[in-house]
Amino acid sequence: MIIKTKKDEFKSYLEDTSNLCGNASALYIVKSKDELVNLIRDFNKHKTPFTLSSGRTGTTGGCVPLGGVLVSMEEFKKITEIDKKTKVMHLETGLTFRELEENAAKNNLSLRAAPTESLAFIGGAISTCASGVRGFGYGSMRHYVSEIEVILPTADPLTIKRGTVFSKGRTFDFEYKGKKIKFELPSLTMPKIKSQAGYFVHDNMDLIDLFIGSEGTLGIATGAKINLQDSPVDIFDGLIFFKKENDGLEFVEKIKKLKMKKVLNPTSLEFFDENALRMLKNEYSFVPSAECAVYFEQAVEDPRNTNLLMDKWAALIEGSCVLINESFLVDTLKEREKIFEFRHRVPQLINEYLRSYKQLKTAVDCSVPHEAFPDMYSFYKEKAEESGINYVNFGHIGEDHLHFNFLPKSDEESIRAKKYMEFFCKHAVSLGGTVSAEHGIGKIKKNYLKIMYNPDQIKEMAYLKKYFDPQCLMGLDNIFEKEILLKL
Repeated sequence: MIIKTKKDEFKSYLEDTSNLCGNASALYIVKSKDELVNLIRDFNKHKTPFTLSSGRTGTTGGCVPLGGVLVSMEEFKKITEIDKKTKVMHLETGLTFRELEENAAKNNLSLRAAPTESLAFIGGAISTCASGVRGFGYGSMRHYVSEIEVILPTADPLTIKRGTVFSKGRTFDFEYKGKKIKFELPSLTMPKIKSQAGYFVHDNMDLIDLFIGSEGTLGIATGAKINLQDSPVDIFDGLIFFKKENDGLEFVEKIKKLKMKKVLNPTSLEFFDENALRMLKNEYSFVPSAECAVYFEQAVEDPRNTNLLMDKWAALIEGSCVLINESFLVDTLKEREKIFEFRHRVPQLINEYLRSYKQLKTAVDCSVPHEAFPDMYSFYKEKAEESGINYVNFGHIGEDHLHFNFLPKSDEESIRAKKYMEFFCKHAVSLGGTVSAEHGIGKIKKNYLKIMYNPDQIKEMAYLKKYFDPQCLMGLDNIFEKEILLKL
């Protein structure tokens, strides 16, 4: 184990991409499960709060400590097994997605649902139930985790295999290694859309799904079994620009309808508003004067279908009001990487902009039912223009889920921006949506969770947290204020 007590030695561990800066008295870099178990026992003995640190690619401050100590999982990088027959990889959770993909590719396999950020840790992605650019085609991490090995905040180990332990209604009641485990799930009803806001709960649920997306509050995932897929035989991408925004939105709607009819099945469908394109134009000279753009990725399973699929996309593009000479349909690795980098550069530029003005990330990633998306999109624009603050709106339009970001230049603008964020969250919830589709609540979105759930429902989640963490030491201030826990 490596222990660092001088803040200058672990300063980079005290923030994530939200720009929230924390504090801790020490950093522990553990190298084995035994070290971790002994460390947590010591924390319990001395009542030391601790926060888990993974790849620090999150956007809500979940891995940022506000006191106590930090525990890094970066040394948990072993791949125990890759079973080519079952297409399952057994790994430790400090592995990054880049490392996972490199090793899977040697066996012609892939975790196609890998989040956008390749440097994210598997453990962090399980903790936040990450999805990303390919969520339109493959969904979130939840669908690919078949087993997790967890160390509970009490230092007790727990291995959870999918399909083995279910609740009866909202009650879990089972034995594990001779120990009785019985607890009640919160009574809240989750929206029937992509959502990562509070604990994942429903009647008769699988235990593994409670821990996936629990944001480092219920246990530490040290190992996991991940279901992979065969690598696609081919992939091509499109980056399509539109002179008029309405034409771009109509293009997206066409694609969604074609997917429902199984005529097309893109894995990604992303949107960039005019402000995002202006930001990108400083680095990418090929960006034309356009009000919006749409990015898509198409995987090909059968090599005989490549030309057919490209012809279908070409016909769709040519039959829409696009800036045809400025748009791209590409299939070489180099060109595809350039377009993917273009998509990934938006959040990076936003973070750089905010850092230059010393402002925290001020963003929402609400999602709403499909029929409510036009209403939500119009509401974003109306209120953003009313605010007078610079903004960018981009992201996973295929899932009716955009990342709306204000770009405040001052503390005064930041305060005003936060009030508008509450407007956005309230409107999304009124439409049957969620205040967080994929990034979770973390430390900076707790007030938004209060819009979605009432105090009693949040207290029920806190009781669940306290069942697994009786001393309330792990991941404090994630999802709900620690004061709520300490009063229970």
